Amino acid sequence: MIDIYTDGACSGNPGPGGWGVLLRIDDVETELCGGEPATTNNRMELLAVIEALQSLANPVKARVYTDSQYVQKGISEWIHNWKRRGWKTSGNEPVKNADLWRRLDALAAGHTIEWHWVRGHNGHTENERVDALARAGLEQSRRAGKPVGRPVALPVPPPDKESSPKVGARPILDIQHATVYRGDNRVFSDFSFVFHQGEHAAIVGPNGAGKSTLLKLLSGEVHPLALDNTKVSLFGEGRWSVWDVRKQLGMVSHDLQRDYLSCAEGLNVILSGFYASNDTYDHQTFSQEQIARAREVMRELRIEQLADRTFGHLSTGEQRRFLLGRALVHDPSVLVLDEPTSGLDLKACFQYLDLLRAQIRKGKTILLVTHHLHEIPPEIERVVLLKGGEIVADGAKANLLTDVNLSRLFDQPVTLVRANGWYQAVPA
Repeated sequence: MIDIYTDGACSGNPGPGGWGVLLRIDDVETELCGGEPATTNNRMELLAVIEALQSLANPVKARVYTDSQYVQKGISEWIHNWKRRGWKTSGNEPVKNADLWRRLDALAAGHTIEWHWVRGHNGHTENERVDALARAGLEQSRRAGKPVGRPVALPVPPPDKESSPKVGARPILDIQHATVYRGDNRVFSDFSFVFHQGEHAAIVGPNGAGKSTLLKLLSGEVHPLALDNTKVSLFGEGRWSVWDVRKQLGMVSHDLQRDYLSCAEGLNVILSGFYASNDTYDHQTFSQEQIARAREVMRELRIEQLADRTFGHLSTGEQRRFLLGRALVHDPSVLVLDEPTSGLDLKACFQYLDLLRAQIRKGKTILLVTHHLHEIPPEIERVVLLKGGEIVADGAKANLLTDVNLSRLFDQPVTLVRANGWYQAVPA
């Protein structure tokens, strides 16, 4: 059980305001504060609770203490009727501060919370502490002339046993203490990452985080420095060739789509997967079984009618399907996907994600590399947050995908939206 104490303050109401939070987990305490230069007391009371819940990295049982009856009664009593009326009051007026109430409602739904009211300025020790924090946030915001308050995430626990790989699962990719350069730029320093057979994972990070370098390390296009404690293995092998790996691992990347020859015909795009080439060539031969397999993949991906169309005359979504078919032609056990729906319209995006989920249902292991949260299917349970060439968090998706963690990852205030097992980020 976590005890959370919150308070808001405002000078002038409206005027400059601040919020304060005290979180107590066993004997560990965390204090948060912030403020805005033009706000109201009620908004600061609400924002204090919102900031407190956003700082939690995983669902918890909590007791929230506030001296605002507006917050305590609003979240435990009034909000149910507001939502039934479409965020309208009994007088059919828009609910004040509906933007914050919606955020609080969404955050609270992820936890088990007891809501308690305490009388303010009445000697309650923790309430006096958060009152002082709120006033400190007010003064900081007044001096800065802008909103202040740095997001702080509580320590992220290790992955739950349910989301950890099964005992005995073999590592697909095992990187230990790797230092990797791209030209003169050192991308990774003492970097370690392990990905096991049978788990699905998404590596999420901003541009420049090192995602592309990780893919090139996996494909053998770049190599780490040969240091004593460095180890990189793929399917248990320290040295591998694309010819040996392609039957076990299929990759679809932006580089491949960009560089693929535009004159290649659709059927040949699929067949080129047998040789890991960017088209088929006269010296390459294909058996009847291989041609039949290519046509089977096209039917599965619903692109058989495009067999004679050249790659350059396909839409972005159609190209992506053909490259997925190229990766699937060997029926590999693992698929590695680089921002799979980037550049696709809404319909093509949803259709492509349906195809990926079908592969998961068939038993394939998925490693997804992206900065688009909407690309992460519900079946993916492990998330790795990558920034500046370092893994800043690695664990269960439900624990790590939070407003605070994503705001810190992308250096941009983010509000997370969840629906039907999918996630999306919107501006905070």
